[in-house]
Amino acid sequence: MTPTELRRLAATLDAGVTQHDDRTGNDDFVAEILEIARETGAPRTRILRVVADALDANIELEREAAIAATSARHSAFVLTALPAFTLIVTELFGMHALGFLLGGPIGWLCLAVGLGASFGGWMWMDRLRRRIAAPSPATGILGDVVAEILSVTGIRADVENALRASGELWGVGSEWTSIVDIRATARETGIPVSGLIRADSHERRRSVRFAVREAIERLPGQMLIPLGVCLFPAFVVLTVVPAVAGMAQGFVRSSS
Repeated sequence: MTPTELRRLAATLDAGVTQHDDRTGNDDFVAEILEIARETGAPRTRILRVVADALDANIELEREAAIAATSARHSAFVLTALPAFTLIVTELFGMHALGFLLGGPIGWLCLAVGLGASFGGWMWMDRLRRRIAAPSPATGILGDVVAEILSVTGIRADVENALRASGELWGVGSEWTSIVDIRATARETGIPVSGLIRADSHERRRSVRFAVREAIERLPGQMLIPLGVCLFPAFVVLTVVPAVAGMAQGFVRSSS
């Protein structure tokens, strides 16, 4: 379910339309949250709205990472394809660069070096793009659910097992260890545990957001390295050298 659908479901539950629970269909994520709320007596509508807010923040960050990765991929494609486009232009202007590349050992060497450098530059830039890891939409949600439950009631051992299993299923199983540690600290210090867990969930999302945005900001500078090391030399070898050589060969033929 999307955050909007979760809020709509919460609104229908507020209105007493409990039959709407069945419309979750095969959405195990929502079904598990509702089931845990039923078993603990925690307010379902409040949990759904908290989860919707957390999903909103996580999905927005996931979208930022996807857009940055797509833009980087397009840039890598354009830069890698630039020599081929330039070769076509040189042929139209009668420089015969392609004829030089295909006409002899020196041209074949330039072609091999240029294609190898272009491929290496593409792979290098693609690897940099993949460093922008897509954050999990479920980051911090397990802690939010636990905090809402603990704010109104305790958690039985069977519910703890269900929550731990849900965290594993959502891909945030490591958060449960942190929740257990926070609960132990709260018992020792007397600090309200729900507030500590909420703060931990918020900090997790903030850390992920910082890491993703830092990777996005660093990407343009990092992509200059393969551009200078691989793609620019490939452009020179595949276009400038053949164009100059083709012009020289044409000049020699016309002179003779």
